[in-house]
Amino acid sequence: IIENQHDELNTSHNELEYTHKEIKDSINYAKKIQDALLTSYTYIEKVLPNSFVFYMPKDIVSGDFYWAYEIGNKIFFTVADCTGHGVPGALVSMIGNSLLDENIKDKKNHNPADVLNKMRDKVTELLNEDGIEKENRDGMDIALCCFDKENLILEYAGAFNPLIHISDGQINEYKADSQPVALYSKDAKPFTKHTIKLKKNDCVYIYTDGFQDQFGGEKGKKYMSKKFKKFLREISSEKIENQYQSIKTEFNNWKGNNEQIDDVCIMGVKF
Repeated sequence: IIENQHDELNTSHNELEYTHKEIKDSINYAKKIQDALLTSYTYIEKVLPNSFVFYMPKDIVSGDFYWAYEIGNKIFFTVADCTGHGVPGALVSMIGNSLLDENIKDKKNHNPADVLNKMRDKVTELLNEDGIEKENRDGMDIALCCFDKENLILEYAGAFNPLIHISDGQINEYKADSQPVALYSKDAKPFTKHTIKLKKNDCVYIYTDGFQDQFGGEKGKKYMSKKFKKFLREISSEKIENQYQSIKTEFNNWKGNNEQIDDVCIMGVKF
């Protein structure tokens, strides 16, 4: 009887190992697809040469994504945080990526606020969420920017994700609308477009909430938004490649041996 039970346990163990390997192989392949859909670093360096992207998924695939596109004298760039992380978040991120392509590349809609309005309508339609009562809706928080490189003007619209503009060491925070690109239980309003006049050496940062929500430090507490914005101001005078290294070092030192709790994505541009 004991020998039979032992054989059954070995069989079950082997089956679990095989299933685990199949799942992991599938997720690794999904990562290749997701990476292929993300805007390449080579392209971002071409259209925004003085910029960085700090991208650190919690799992193999990510619910955060970044995107950039140049059309004429305008450069669009964005950072988004989709519902969930891992596989569910990655699936929603593919929808977000596709809708940005559709609205900006194909339909040539150059108004960031209107793009978010159109994306919200489409996300609601695609995910068939037509008034079911629940707290969380599938969709995304996003910061979308349109940079007019000839006139040094930046237009921004955001769904929960703010924009930080640092000029001469002073922080200007442009708050996002408190609504997601998703079906919303409260009254949905049109997204707001902010217009920012830039000057040489100004820095702009857009980001998801993974960094400031990370637990760490000596007391195992969250990093917090106030500390994060202060840190951005401190590094804003550095060269852009040094800013990237500073952010990477700060995050890893803060996290220490704690588990990463969410995807992290930060984009910084120096003009």
